[in-house]
Amino acid sequence: MKRPLHLILDSHLNPGVSLFWWKHGLRVMEQLVPAEFASTSNRQPLEKLLEQSVWSGWKKVILIGSPASVQRGFNILMQANDACRNSLEVGFWPLKWSDLPFQMIPQISQLGSILQVFKAGHTLPVDVIKLQYLSPELETSYFWKGLSIRSRNAGADTRFYLDDQNLHEEGTFDCRIEFHKEELSSLMMIPDKPGKALQMSVYLTRRNQASSKSSVRHWIPSRYQPEQILGSGRQIEIEGNWANLELNDPEVREPVQSLHVEIIRRALPLIIPAIPIRSRETLKSKLFQLEPRGSVATQRQNASSAKRNRIRFRNHKLDTSGS
Repeated sequence: MKRPLHLILDSHLNPGVSLFWWKHGLRVMEQLVPAEFASTSNRQPLEKLLEQSVWSGWKKVILIGSPASVQRGFNILMQANDACRNSLEVGFWPLKWSDLPFQMIPQISQLGSILQVFKAGHTLPVDVIKLQYLSPELETSYFWKGLSIRSRNAGADTRFYLDDQNLHEEGTFDCRIEFHKEELSSLMMIPDKPGKALQMSVYLTRRNQASSKSSVRHWIPSRYQPEQILGSGRQIEIEGNWANLELNDPEVREPVQSLHVEIIRRALPLIIPAIPIRSRETLKSKLFQLEPRGSVATQRQNASSAKRNRIRFRNHKLDTSGS
């Protein structure tokens, strides 16, 4: 029998997540009523908690953390076997620093709408990207929005196999593979889109040898260098003439010679909203639209009434003295 809900909070070394939980943790626990709650620590890293949740027979797993935490959690869950992963309902709740001011103000935090998404548990299997490469053994990684690849060898000879297309590129380049446009989140996903069959779009930016000076700037796109689209497809294979392909992935530290990217259909049972949560307006515009409530409204009404009474009394006194 499936156990109901396992809630995981990745607050270790995440001060923004800790601040959010200090403010709203009690309400989250009251609304979601998890059968088990776990928070990350030195002894309980995120990887260990998620692996335990996969093998312990939970029906629903919700991860609250930073966008980096969500990406790590996504990769951990995708490494599990299909039978265990497909029996889960997975919810991702990323907390960005830019969202914290909204979350701290109850009137515009949208906390009620967010909690309703996870309580309703409307789940849809979504497509993901699977990457395989030799380093020196066969390694596998998973991506949501896409990935970036580069070659910095001027004498490199690289071939792209994109479905039925066979493309050839010499020298240095930046390659970007784009898949999902939405971020990996259970909150802002549009219900119609995840179920549709998508294709990867491959973009290429050619570089000259003089432009490869700073390793940090390699991954920063230049607004003056035109990016060309090579095409779209469901499978991509890139082969170099030696280990000249570098991946913008912290798990891949050494260049590789070849890699294979494909779309895995309906691979992740993701919790999504039945109705999209309305996008937030700017904090400045919302602050001046907050309606007074409760005691604040009562105090304002009493103050306004007392002011009107004083004005009436003063006018009445002037009329009496004048007559």
